[in-house]
Amino acid sequence: MTSVTVAVAVKGDTVGGGGNGSRRAVRWAVENLMPRADRFVLVHVIPKITSIPTPSGDCIPLTELDENVVAMYVQDVKEKLEEVFFPFKKLCKRREIETLILDDNDHAKALLRYASESGISCLVLGSYSPNFLIRYDPIITY
Repeated sequence: MTSVTVAVAVKGDTVGGGGNGSRRAVRWAVENLMPRADRFVLVHVIPKITSIPTPSGDCIPLTELDENVVAMYVQDVKEKLEEVFFPFKKLCKRREIETLILDDNDHAKALLRYASESGISCLVLGSYSPNFLIRYDPIITY
């Protein structure tokens, strides 16, 4: 039996409700894919972190800092960004879900690389328009 992993790319907003396209994508994936999925992952992509801000408003390039300082800063940023997932987790209350934050300046490449390297069966993306296209995957029957 083939393991089915579904990943849904989500984008947060400043109000904390999640983007409309992301909410539609999560809702659709929950209704159509979650019942058959072994793993369900919400993925958010942020720009690559290249510097750390200082209290004075300056930024220090990562190359000038100790690896431990950089690792702690990146971990702190990602922990704070977990809030992006809160409105989407409410839509997925029936099952356990995973969350993942990727950092890359090219969001599409980051998502495709993750999907390829992680064996994702189905990658769901949101759309600003409620009319969106669906690519049927024969592994998953709707």
